[in-house]
Amino acid sequence: MRKTFVALALLLLASAAPARKPKVKDLIASFEAAKTDERLRLAGTLARMKDKKAVDALLRAFDVKKGNPRESAAYVDAFGVAGDPRAVEPLAAAWDYLRSLILQMGELPGHLQVLRWKILDALSRLGGDQAVRILSEALNDSDPRVVEEAVRGLGRLQVRDAVPALQQLAAGATGNLLQAVFEALGDIGDKRALSTLEQAVTNPDKFIEVEVSYALAKLGRKDALARLNGFLKGDPGEDKVGLLSAYYLVKLDKDAGLEHLEAMMKKPDSPLAPLAAETLGKTENPRAVLVLVEAFKAPDPAVRLAVTRSLVRLGGPRAASALKKLRGDSNPGVRSAAINGLADLGEID
Repeated sequence: MRKTFVALALLLLASAAPARKPKVKDLIASFEAAKTDERLRLAGTLARMKDKKAVDALLRAFDVKKGNPRESAAYVDAFGVAGDPRAVEPLAAAWDYLRSLILQMGELPGHLQVLRWKILDALSRLGGDQAVRILSEALNDSDPRVVEEAVRGLGRLQVRDAVPALQQLAAGATGNLLQAVFEALGDIGDKRALSTLEQAVTNPDKFIEVEVSYALAKLGRKDALARLNGFLKGDPGEDKVGLLSAYYLVKLDKDAGLEHLEAMMKKPDSPLAPLAAETLGKTENPRAVLVLVEAFKAPDPAVRLAVTRSLVRLGGPRAASALKKLRGDSNPGVRSAAINGLADLGEID
């Protein structure tokens, strides 16, 4: 596997022409003159420029009280991508405004609830005391999805002060929220979580056992890592347990996870092949790009589409090189995803 990674890396670096980046001032001018749909597309491109003036343009456009809800959501996502701490203040103000609406209306419409989730995600990518405060307070929110995003955010920021609250949540949480709690406890890496995790690892639900094993592996438990590897040895698709184990192993930067997802992705006529490609993108591990670029010629267009989306999600020069080839794909959906993805990444010919 390692030889394959090295060979692919050298080949891509040797063959890929340097990408040209559009000028920031031109992008800003296009963004400010554009209509809604184009502004939605350009928001992500500006964010990835990592440029102060580009972020300034996004900040000027962001108005949660008067703005188009779709645009507001796109700008919130962009702030998380840009990583500029100046966005924390307007995001906090937007959060407070939405809370005031809840007091007035009792329940927000769906698009504003989604905006709350996105604000928490962006704050967790920006960090800082104000972001941590909002995320911590959101653990008590009435919306389970808001609580889940707060949990994931506190884990991403490795907030040790949140461990007791997360342990309390683990006692009554189920489903996605429980998974988020286990992942957060692992990501924070505080030994106080061991008692909660060791108790949960005996759960007969195999998915929970996998989730807890990831957290324990993050805390240095070698037996937990061995359990994750053990789940790969059965049927790769059985109940998707192997898929979840592989996902966590890739997040732990283990070759076994990459090899397992690669095998699933290349399995002929497998309904889980597109999901394996999608999972590689979700790992946020740059090494996953090397596996994905090998599959961009897969015969199943659903796999190629999932590969395309994951390459966009991971980004980087190797992903961009593969996406440029996917612009000529025989499937219109794949072509469109590749073209839009390259634009979102700020890549032009």
